[in-house]
Amino acid sequence: MNQLFFFLKTAIIILLNTCQVLAQISLRYEINETLTYEEVISAYKYLDQTYKNARLLEVGKTDIGKPLHLFIITKNGDFDSESNREKDKCVIFINNGIHPGEPPGVDASIKFSEDILSDREGLNKHLDNTVICIIPMYSVGGSLNRSPFNRSNQETPPEAGFRGNGKNLDLNRDFIKMDSRNAKSLVSVFHTWKPHIFLDTHVTNGSDHQYVITLIPTISQRLPKPMNNYFRNEMVPALFQKMKESPYEMIPYVNWINRDPSNGITSYFDAPRVSTGFASLFNTYSFMTENHVYKNFGDQVKSVYYFLCAVTEFANCNSQEIIKTKKQADLLTAGNNIFISRWEVDTSRQEKLLFKGYEGNMQISRLTGLKSFYYDRNLPYSREVPFYQHFKPSDTIIKPEMYIIPQAWEETILRLNINGVEMKKLKCDTKIEVEVYYITDVKFSPRPNNGHFRNTGIKTRSEFQKIQFYKGDYVIEMNQPANRFIMEVLEPTSVDSYLSWNFFDPVFDKREYFSPTGFEKKALQYLEEHPELKKEFEEKKTNDTDFANNHYAQINFIYTHSPYFEKSYRRYPVYRINQAVDLPIE
Repeated sequence: MNQLFFFLKTAIIILLNTCQVLAQISLRYEINETLTYEEVISAYKYLDQTYKNARLLEVGKTDIGKPLHLFIITKNGDFDSESNREKDKCVIFINNGIHPGEPPGVDASIKFSEDILSDREGLNKHLDNTVICIIPMYSVGGSLNRSPFNRSNQETPPEAGFRGNGKNLDLNRDFIKMDSRNAKSLVSVFHTWKPHIFLDTHVTNGSDHQYVITLIPTISQRLPKPMNNYFRNEMVPALFQKMKESPYEMIPYVNWINRDPSNGITSYFDAPRVSTGFASLFNTYSFMTENHVYKNFGDQVKSVYYFLCAVTEFANCNSQEIIKTKKQADLLTAGNNIFISRWEVDTSRQEKLLFKGYEGNMQISRLTGLKSFYYDRNLPYSREVPFYQHFKPSDTIIKPEMYIIPQAWEETILRLNINGVEMKKLKCDTKIEVEVYYITDVKFSPRPNNGHFRNTGIKTRSEFQKIQFYKGDYVIEMNQPANRFIMEVLEPTSVDSYLSWNFFDPVFDKREYFSPTGFEKKALQYLEEHPELKKEFEEKKTNDTDFANNHYAQINFIYTHSPYFEKSYRRYPVYRINQAVDLPIE
C-alpha cells in the first residue's frame, strides 16, 4: 500500500509539473504579450523533455550571472557540432533578444521550434539537411529588466525588456570588443558550430511604411566571390519571393537617405561590431530581420515565423550549394592577398525598388506649435523609389605573411583565441625585422560609445625596424579562413580595429620626459654632431616666430628628433612580417 501511494504521489507530481510547463509554453502574442524570460526558458525545457531530437544546453555565462542557453534541433538527435559537419548538415544559427525590447523573434522561435518538432504542416522535412541552433534570449539581463516604459515609441507589446544588458551594454555593438560575458559565450558557441546561415531578430522605429517586416542582408560585396554571387543572385531573391507569397511581404530595411523613403534608400552597412557584420567576417550568410514597431505584435511574430520557415526551407533544399560556396570562400579567404578595410555606397549604381509607403508631410505639432515631419497614413502609396544596394571599396590593405603580438597585450590575445584564430608562440627571445606602424593622426572621442572612448580618424605611416621579441610572444600566420576577421581587428585603420576600440591606448602615452635645464647640454651636443638637424632647427627658428620665442619648444624639437625620444611612442604594438621567414616557433 505504501509503495502504491508513493508511485501515485510521484505520478501526480510529475503530471502537475508537466502541466505547469505546458501552461508556460502558451504563447500570448495574439493578445499583445510577449513571454517573460522565465517562461521562455521553461518553454524550451518542455520541448527538450518532449522531443528526442531537441536539446537545451547551457553554453556559458552572461553578465547578469545567469546562463546563456542554446537550443538545438536536429533530425536524428545528433547534437555534436563536429559530427553534423561531417554529415554535411547546413547549420542555421538564430539569435533572439539581443535587444529584449524587440521581442517578436523570441516568441516566433518558440512557435517555430514546436511546429517543426511536432511536424506541423510537414515542417519536419526541412531538417533532412539542416541543423537549427537557437539562442532563446541573448540579453538575459535586459530581458529581466522588464517595464512598460523601456520603449517610448513602442505600443506592442506594452511591457518588454531593456536595451542594455546586465552591464548596461548594447550587445549589438559588442561583437568585436567583447566586453560582455554574453559576447564571449555567444562567440564561443558560434565558432563551435561554424554556422552557414546566421539570423538576428530585431524591431525598428526608423520610418513608417506598410510592411510588417523588413530585412537587412549583410553587404554581399564583402563576401568572397562564390558567396557574393550566390547570396545576391539566388538566396536573397528567393527569400524575398517566399515572403511575398506569404501574408507578410518583405522589403529591404528602410535606411532612408533624406528622411522620406520616397527620396531613396540604401542598404544598411552592418559594421563588424554588429552581429551580422561580425558573422559575415567568417563567411557566414547573415541576415537581420527588422519588424516595424508600429504594427500589431501578433503580426510581427507571425512575420518572423514565416521568415524562419522560408530560411529553413531554402537551406534544406539548397544545403549542398550553401556548404560548397562557404568552403570555397574559406579557401579564398586563406589565400587572398588584398583586404578591403573600408567600404562606401556606390552611388553610380542606382536601382528602382517598388515601395509601399505613406506620404511624408509637415504638420503643426500640438505640443510645441512648431512644424514637424510626419507620415500620413491616410495617404498610402506604391511607387518605385531609388535604391542603392551596392558598396565599393574605399581603402585596401595588402595582407602580411604574419603578425606578431607581444604577450603583454593579453586582452587582445584573449579575443583572438575565443574567435578561433590559430596562434603560435616564439620559443625563445629573438630580434626580428618587422614592419611597424606609427599613429600619425587620431581623434579621441569626448564621450563614451558603448563603454569605450573610441578612436577615429586614424592615420598611420610605416617603417621597418628590428624589434626585440620574447619567448611566449604570439605569431599569427595569415593562411587561415579567419583572415578577414584578423585583418579587421589588427589593421589599425579598419572600421572596427582593436585600436579604434581602445585596446592599445597605452601607446598614446609618453613614458619618458626631459627637463629643459638638464637636457640642454645634450641637446647642444646632439646638434653639433648632426649638422642636417641643426640646419633644419635654424631654419625653423627663422621662419616660425612663435618657435623662435619659445625656449621649451626649441629643446623639445631637438629631443623628439634624437635617440632620447622613445621609439615606442605611438608605435602600434602589432607587427607585420611581409615575407616568409623561419621563426623559432613552438
